[in-house]
Amino acid sequence: MLALRHKTTAILVAFAIASSVAAAIIHTTANPFGGFFGLWGPDVSNQQSVGGRFSANSDYTLTQVKIWFMNNSDSLHPAVKITLRTDQTSGSVSIPSNTILAEWNINIQALGWNPVQEIFVSTGGVGLHAGQKYWIVAQSSSSSGANAVWNYASVGNTFSATTLQNGITWQPGGSGAALTLTVEGNPGLPNPADINHDGLVNGNDLAAVLSAWGTCANCPADINQDGQVDGIDLATLLSAWTG
Repeated sequence: MLALRHKTTAILVAFAIASSVAAAIIHTTANPFGGFFGLWGPDVSNQQSVGGRFSANSDYTLTQVKIWFMNNSDSLHPAVKITLRTDQTSGSVSIPSNTILAEWNINIQALGWNPVQEIFVSTGGVGLHAGQKYWIVAQSSSSSGANAVWNYASVGNTFSATTLQNGITWQPGGSGAALTLTVEGNPGLPNPADINHDGLVNGNDLAAVLSAWGTCANCPADINQDGQVDGIDLATLLSAWTG
């Protein structure tokens, strides 16, 4: 059973984190204020995880994710884990997969049913491929009554899913009230030679390759991911040089 919280009046409070300007909006919804049902949304607790699905219409490099949360506690700031996941589709059933592309951990700022928009910045060069479905999932170990609430937008419908009461097993997703969610990114997929993900391939990336030279499994400087930082990676970096 979907656990919801609802309130009929709204107070706007400050944004959570100052954000950088993103090049493109991949997915967005309205904020939670002014809707017919007031403030409401699904609980995020040790009994329920919540996921919102989106898709990219072009290739992008993820820059940030924004979500509005309110709080069933007036004094505690519950911890929430946010993950970006691929989609798992079987027949007509679409749910979040166990493949995690990015992860953020916060204690939400909101106290009571006064929503705050939390902003999750991505600097890890995460690529979003055109036509692919992705999920933003919110999980928490907080107990019911002292948990975060993921606000629904004031208008609109999107595809979402919740877990069974164990907080792990996903129920089939479906279209319904839109979870507040904005996903932003820069056009184009990440350049693997841009090791520090600053948008340039230059001396900083060259230094990263040289300092990691040799056997280096799962190193960012191992551009071709063969377990060695060597001449092949150096040649790839130099061929992508932007200065």
